[in-house]
Amino acid sequence: MVLFLNINQEQVGPFEIDQVNQMLSSSTVSPETQAWIEGMTAWEPLSSSHFSLLGIGGKSTQSTIQPQIVVNDQSFQNHISGNGTFSIGGAIGEAFTFFKANASGSIAWLIITCVFSGTGIGFFVAPLLGVNLFICVKNFRETGRKMQIGELFDFSKAAEKIFGPIVLGVIIGFGFVLLILPGFIFSMWWTFSPCVLADRPDLSFTDAMKESRLIAKGNWIKLMVLFMVIGLLQIIGVICFGIGLLVTIPVGHIALYCAYDQCKKST
Repeated sequence: MVLFLNINQEQVGPFEIDQVNQMLSSSTVSPETQAWIEGMTAWEPLSSSHFSLLGIGGKSTQSTIQPQIVVNDQSFQNHISGNGTFSIGGAIGEAFTFFKANASGSIAWLIITCVFSGTGIGFFVAPLLGVNLFICVKNFRETGRKMQIGELFDFSKAAEKIFGPIVLGVIIGFGFVLLILPGFIFSMWWTFSPCVLADRPDLSFTDAMKESRLIAKGNWIKLMVLFMVIGLLQIIGVICFGIGLLVTIPVGHIALYCAYDQCKKST
């Protein structure tokens, strides 16, 4: 089993486990260094439990290994090049699954967002809450851990979570105002950006936009259909005396992350 490392914003490798342990021992890399192995859905620090189970962090008697850039490893190239896809029904179904297991937290997200939206700070709080809900969805999908309402108020990397989506919304808005086609293209390119930011906290929002564009590639029609299905869900929510919106709005938001996660895992 080999690992790839992110050193000085550059992907290097592959390395065997003993080589990585030697690099840790010689301080060539640190426990916070981001790493990836084939089959993982996201980069994680070497100190994570995922790598601990593989024996990362143990001692090695091998000589110090210097990082070497690899440009021809196909599995790694596939991981960063996108080209995955998703099931519309699967994304909606998985969103409902999360909602059923985390109904109180999902509804709390909607209520808190609506309350803040009626105030002057709602413009800034809503993006933060939206990204943090995606983080809760990620944790539930990966570990089965149910969300806690307090997690919605995670202010780590708050600037990225708040101003990134705001800037993105402004860019897309201008695209639609000036000419419909650019706005449509931008919205398709960058629709997964908040999802990437929730999944990859090591990335800046501009990097998340680049990753979103790669992941959304080839999925524009499916994304349009997904948005239409989400819209129909909201109509159903209104028909159900408006109370149904307590379910359909969170499910629609969560379905976007589920679609992103499916794309990522199918690369």
